[in-house]
Amino acid sequence: MKLTYTDSRDGRVIIGFTDQHGKHEIAISTVEAADLIGALRTSLEEAIGSPAADSMALPGIERVRIVETAEEVVFRVYMNDRISHDYLVPRGTVLADELRMLADRVEARNSAKATHPSSDAQKGKLN
Repeated sequence: MKLTYTDSRDGRVIIGFTDQHGKHEIAISTVEAADLIGALRTSLEEAIGSPAADSMALPGIERVRIVETAEEVVFRVYMNDRISHDYLVPRGTVLADELRMLADRVEARNSAKATHPSSDAQKGKLN
């Protein structure tokens, strides 16, 4: 299952996702959404603490990237090698241009880090 979008409509939270059977959409109340968020947070913390968690940690932003096609611009945020979030951005907008520049700066910074290790790494310390 892959989450494809979230939205709100008529006082309800809309969650769109795809799976092997196609596209689906569910609508839940705001109270149900808050309960779901709390339950997912608890389950995530328990799953991460499991020895079978494959060294997973709470995700932070690892890198960002702009993916452009003829139809759309996607700002992709990578939480790790397996988890990313896509945000559709209107083509030809200031937002798209700014996110493109942000992605370029982040990529340049990450490249610089890769070629110039920190002083702690040079001393044998872990970050």
